[in-house]
Amino acid sequence: MNMSPALQLDRIHVAFGSQTVLRDINLDLPAGSVTALIGPSASGKSVLLKCAGGLVPYQRGALTVLGQNAADGWHDLRPRIGVLFQQNALFDSMTVAANIAFPLIRHGMEQPAAMDRAQELLGQVGLPADAGARPPSALSGGMQKRVAFARAIAASPELLLLDDPTAGLDPVMAASIEQLIRHIADTQNATVLLVTADPANLASRADRVVILDDGQVCWSGDASALPPDAHPLLDAA
Repeated sequence: MNMSPALQLDRIHVAFGSQTVLRDINLDLPAGSVTALIGPSASGKSVLLKCAGGLVPYQRGALTVLGQNAADGWHDLRPRIGVLFQQNALFDSMTVAANIAFPLIRHGMEQPAAMDRAQELLGQVGLPADAGARPPSALSGGMQKRVAFARAIAASPELLLLDDPTAGLDPVMAASIEQLIRHIADTQNATVLLVTADPANLASRADRVVILDDGQVCWSGDASALPPDAHPLLDAA
């Protein structure tokens, strides 16, 4: 694993009006690592993920993404980042295959090649080939989650920001998606930051763990070194 940082947050502060959501967040993610972000509901996890992808502005601090200062602009960075949103954010006016192909076409790939790539990804995330012709609304919630994941990885991004990628999946499919995430990190040197609501077996699922509570990092380090008393959330694991 390349241990140079792919994502650096230096005293990042995010507020919406008078409500502070992230308080002086310091975080370094090594390139090629998988980092699990856990914490109670409304602790700021999704906002941190969106901030790291340039989707939520920060008021103070410095953000470095894939070696570039985010303050210099996101135009060149966006094609290098894949995002899976908590509510999937699929376009129901498009077919499943068109949803997956969307970022590829947006960044310059010809439509036939993009649609071929979309069909290939359907198999990788455990969906039947004929799902590509359906609208997302015709699929179950778990299947929609897999479509959103396929879209996030379609362009082989260097940075993957995944908001609860296994939510709504059965244990077998959740394990399959986690194995695919690990494969992408290992073979493409992609850096992964994923929010998870499941604190169980983190050492086998991630290289690093960050615990967020009340908009602050209360523990960060190697997953293998995570003490069981680091946070009450771990009591349920």
